[in-house]
Amino acid sequence: MQRKMRTVPNTKLGLTIFLMLVLVGLAGPSLYGQEIHIRVLSARNGKPITNECLNVWLGHDWNHPSLLAPTNNEGVVVLYFADNTVTAGSVPHPACGKWLAVSPKANPNDADAIVVSGAYYVICQELGEVHSGGHLERFIPPAYEIRKILESGVSAANTCGKFRAQAKPGELIIFVRPPTFMERMRE
Repeated sequence: MQRKMRTVPNTKLGLTIFLMLVLVGLAGPSLYGQEIHIRVLSARNGKPITNECLNVWLGHDWNHPSLLAPTNNEGVVVLYFADNTVTAGSVPHPACGKWLAVSPKANPNDADAIVVSGAYYVICQELGEVHSGGHLERFIPPAYEIRKILESGVSAANTCGKFRAQAKPGELIIFVRPPTFMERMRE
């Protein structure tokens, strides 16, 4: 007489393996560095801007110096976040001249956003207003949430033209235009 063995799935083992995979998946992003690609496009025609030097601030603290990062030959700046520092994946570039900040920069623990402005081009985005004593004190550029950039990508508003572009996860798209004659004279 032969015995028939019934096979019963080991649900405890399966559940344990599943939970371990979920925990590893959740811990994975914190173990490895993250990248944010900032794509700089012409507001008028969408062509990449390859000769710009971006000022990038971490968080909302304007007292800390910005990270200067030139665009590459595709109009992209790559920021690497790891070990509480941020570095720009760039090489010395004429756009930033001698002002290229030495990487890495400290990444404040509470930095949940980045703020971007241009050195040679005017960024076409909605600016916030800071009022003091009932008078307009200054305009400030918007802050973009790092979490949102990494999860779904962010395409900034193009206030200088009609061109639009769809961002991919890990990508921030900003639009720029050349400064006007009067804007150049003020500098």
